[in-house]
Amino acid sequence: MNKFSILVAAMLLIASGAAQAGEAGKVGYISGTLVAQRADGTLKVLAPKSEVLEGDMLITAKDSYAQVQMNDGAKMTLRPHSNLKIESFQFNKDAPQADNAVLRLIKGGFRALTGLIGKRGNPDAYSVRTTSATIGIRGTDFSSRLCFTKDCRDDETAAAKPVLKPQAAEQVVGRVMLIQGELSANEGSGKARKLLVGAPVYEGDALATGKGSYAIVAFRDESRVTLQANTVFQVEQFKYDKAGAQENAVLRLIKGGVRVITGLIGRVNRDNYQFKMSTATIGIRGTSFDAWCNGPCVDGAANVYVRVGEVMLVSPGGSFLVAIGQAATIARDTGKPVQILAIPPDVLDNKTPLPDSIPLDMKKLFDTEAETGEPGLYVTVFEGHVILVKGEEKLDLGRGETGFADREALRRLTVPPAFMSGDMQISSESGPPPNPNPILSPGGCTP
Repeated sequence: MNKFSILVAAMLLIASGAAQAGEAGKVGYISGTLVAQRADGTLKVLAPKSEVLEGDMLITAKDSYAQVQMNDGAKMTLRPHSNLKIESFQFNKDAPQADNAVLRLIKGGFRALTGLIGKRGNPDAYSVRTTSATIGIRGTDFSSRLCFTKDCRDDETAAAKPVLKPQAAEQVVGRVMLIQGELSANEGSGKARKLLVGAPVYEGDALATGKGSYAIVAFRDESRVTLQANTVFQVEQFKYDKAGAQENAVLRLIKGGVRVITGLIGRVNRDNYQFKMSTATIGIRGTSFDAWCNGPCVDGAANVYVRVGEVMLVSPGGSFLVAIGQAATIARDTGKPVQILAIPPDVLDNKTPLPDSIPLDMKKLFDTEAETGEPGLYVTVFEGHVILVKGEEKLDLGRGETGFADREALRRLTVPPAFMSGDMQISSESGPPPNPNPILSPGGCTP
């Protein structure tokens, strides 16, 4: 082999290695046409199993859907008339701290089921950028839509009016405001999810902290709870609507200890607020208190210390009114609530921060606005947690929530606009819908 042949072979080998290094994923399903504009400006019509490279601009044609399966396990289904650029994609299964994925939505929209990037290593490693805002991904299933005209009429597929209008989603009852260490939520179905700052809390969640960990959660009625280390705290029931008359809360300490500042629930009708530990219940009087168990609450004694106001500690053996600066427990021998005369020093000098140690903007955390069809970015979360970022402003979105961003501000919507309902039919798992313009039946399924 002459020197020229050796040089050509070497160049081809280097080029092959560079192309392989730049591979971000492969095309899964296609219904219609998908084109990739490469970083060098060339165009390539993609087919199932075609490589998708870092730097590609993915372009779907009219009535076209395409699913891309990324190397980290993520799946993205692009809508018709969409332009999505893969600005950066770095994934190495052995180097989670080097993970990085930056996508830019220029036109249209897509639904994504995220992969390992953002779930391991750096939680800020995965983001989607648009002209309106940046979507910070925290491991989730979400749909995004960028509209340039009212009611998204720039997208011809949005012109078909859906039969079923989207309904208000499950209410977020609380949000995580501070975490030191680890915090997770076990849902009623048994499914567990890792929580980060800003993550939503739902009725039925059992919140658990690890060893050496603590967290502060703010609730919709302005109450707050600090979970201490090795604590399990369940939100059994929580209903609060400041515009209506519905309000009740049933909270249960299963293990560990909490620091509580009560909110608006129970200030009119005290029976609407129940704080339970094993067989004991704390009746509140508008107050601030610490509660803890000696071992699991089902077996150990229930204890309470009042910082502000007063509480009523109730058990089958009786009741005891605990005033400010006092502590009480359930006597093991009699089952009656009794005062603790010598309050333990670690209770009086608790190093875990109080729930009101950080400032809160309740309006920004929980208030919603009527749906809008104005131009801008729409994001609906089906599972998990995303953060919309615009300058210094942030908007946390959890399961079932929809956020909107335009040039002015970020807003949380009461329900998603009607033109977003079709995205419910785009499956992140199985690919594009069989009908490019699905019409929802009253049952929510395609006919």
